Amino acid sequence: MTTKSTRTASKSKAAARKARSGSAKTNPTAAESVAASASINTASGKSVAVVGGGIAGLTAAIKLLKAGFDVTVFEQKDRLGGNTSSTLVDGVEHDVYPHMFCDWYDNFWDLFENDLGLDRSAHFEPRAGVKMLAEGATEYQTLLNPTSLDAIFKNLKSGSLPPAEMFLTGYSMVDLAGHPFDREGNAQLERQSVNGFLYSSSTTTEEVAELENYMLEVIWSASSERTSAATYQDFIRHTLSFPDGAPFAHMLKNSLNDGLIAPIVNLITSLGGAIKTSTEVTAVRLLNDKPKVSWRAAGSNSRGSTGTFDQVIIAVPGAPLTDLVMGGASNLAGDRLIDREPSLSQVRRLTSVPIPVIDLYLKRKLPGFPPENIGLTKAKYGLSVVDIAQLWPAAQFGGKTALVIAASDGESLPGHDFADQSWYMLQELIKFYPDIDIGREWGDPNCDVDWAKTHARSNADYALFLNEVGGWDWRPEAAYPVTLPNIAFAGDLCRSNVDMATVEGAVESGVIAAEAVQRFDAAANNGKVRGQPIKLVKHLTYGNSALRAAKIALMPFAYAAKAWTLVGPRSPDAQPGLQNLGNVLQAEHLGLLPLQYINDWWTTAYWFWQSTLTGNQGGATTGPANHDDDDFIDLGAALLMVAGEFASYASEQCSGQPRPSSASRQGEPLGAGANMVRQAGKIASGFFQDRALSDDDDISPRKRRWRVKR
Repeated sequence: MTTKSTRTASKSKAAARKARSGSAKTNPTAAESVAASASINTASGKSVAVVGGGIAGLTAAIKLLKAGFDVTVFEQKDRLGGNTSSTLVDGVEHDVYPHMFCDWYDNFWDLFENDLGLDRSAHFEPRAGVKMLAEGATEYQTLLNPTSLDAIFKNLKSGSLPPAEMFLTGYSMVDLAGHPFDREGNAQLERQSVNGFLYSSSTTTEEVAELENYMLEVIWSASSERTSAATYQDFIRHTLSFPDGAPFAHMLKNSLNDGLIAPIVNLITSLGGAIKTSTEVTAVRLLNDKPKVSWRAAGSNSRGSTGTFDQVIIAVPGAPLTDLVMGGASNLAGDRLIDREPSLSQVRRLTSVPIPVIDLYLKRKLPGFPPENIGLTKAKYGLSVVDIAQLWPAAQFGGKTALVIAASDGESLPGHDFADQSWYMLQELIKFYPDIDIGREWGDPNCDVDWAKTHARSNADYALFLNEVGGWDWRPEAAYPVTLPNIAFAGDLCRSNVDMATVEGAVESGVIAAEAVQRFDAAANNGKVRGQPIKLVKHLTYGNSALRAAKIALMPFAYAAKAWTLVGPRSPDAQPGLQNLGNVLQAEHLGLLPLQYINDWWTTAYWFWQSTLTGNQGGATTGPANHDDDDFIDLGAALLMVAGEFASYASEQCSGQPRPSSASRQGEPLGAGANMVRQAGKIASGFFQDRALSDDDDISPRKRRWRVKR
């Protein structure tokens, strides 16, 4: 990384050390230095090495420590957290990525609220939706989480697409969510991309496909033609929570370091765990079915140390995982993991990509800048932006704006020098915000930018895993009990119920790996389980019957909307006449729609009855379409919930007094039955706590106040 804000590395590190030593707040680095000096017990009969200090490895460590294991965490970098970490530069915390924490992240919220003992509402702010801004526009468009009828109707009128195509966008997600992947066991035929799935649909348009692709690129840095449709189905099934009124996401009110990683470090050390940062694990071997671990100081060529543990969890990204399974130096004792489990050779195929990020601190406050995450429509490099000054503690910003700018399509940035690439990002930003003066070059003192606090990073060392087509076959299992006893794997690249690369996927993989370790330990102790059984928190999602019934119910409207896109005007200001001739002449499409509708209806009806009569609500038992770790809302409950929402919405429209939209579960321990009753038109609203957004949540379009620099 060669930007001006990062070139003085030694000065930045000195400032960071000074800031840490003089800080009164809890600091993970201080906790790490204490933990790193703790002795490592490798002969206790319950010793576990966790290789990798990202959120997956840390989750596994906490679960195992609470169950009574002796745990040592090894992390190559000087700070824990991985892709959920922060970097301290000249006394300012800079998150690796601006993460969004969805309402359905049940295992993450279990970690945060139950293990760490922290209150969600005190540390996170719910966001009802996101904003979109087109180049040259003066108003933002708002897209809300479609978890209520009111939000759905607002989205249809948002202006992001014509209403017919906004409806088709939502319908395409319902269609994908209930699609019967792996229905015939044809692994090759099931390897569809999201774009391929949309192309095979009779109701998709080019604009719908572009919007789906844009959402995938902004959130996961993966285009729709590369993203696995079965994997994206997993994500959609978890997000489809209509009609519970859940927010789009929760945003941490502090840096990842202070708000998340520091409490985790404190908990691990208080439970007696050892943490060794700036430590590289160079090899993991199996000797007499016992894991043998070699490690040394990061960046060192020394021989280092070696220890035998009872179990090992490997929770590192793809490149270091490949190095570890290949075994390290050839003269080490024990079997290489690849020799015991040859399928692990496939991990080298897994792909990841970094997202370049700039924290742009300004010398002034931008008037009228919304607090939501903002997508810059059709911007180069897939730019998105959020103002953390409206989220983190206000004292850190002095009333001024601080924008986090992420380039989800960082691969399209020109050149190889990140100093130049970061300047390209700022130049693209001011096309949408021309009132921001970035100066003539990076570091120009005569502009709006506070360069002393601004920090750009390529994130080459923090790449995000991509869920590509066919990638499921290459991803490691959590454990291989027969071939690799006492070895487990974690990280969002591992196979799990939450297939898409998310914080929840990483946390869930940590829980699954900890479960595997507990099973290995029980097998070595005559079946006696150490501590309380470690279990996943199951997600509550719609089952196949409910999803396919929803598709059948919406199908007539979807085909009508598709017909309208073929013959109707392409924009509100389009004039009738010859300019629409190109769409009218697509008579083959329009003429085929009735036949396509009939075929689609009968096919969906068949799979609906198949899932209803067989009780198969979760899809395949293996492969990326496996949903076995979910609890399902059955068809009857779904009908009651939807009917209640329609009744409630009709009542609101008649009374003229709309209810507040919901924001969060606030940790309510609600089961499926309670959710069903509460969501069904708020039948039991007097008994169950309502999830209300703050009255201050403004979801109306915002106008920007322009101030052109001269």
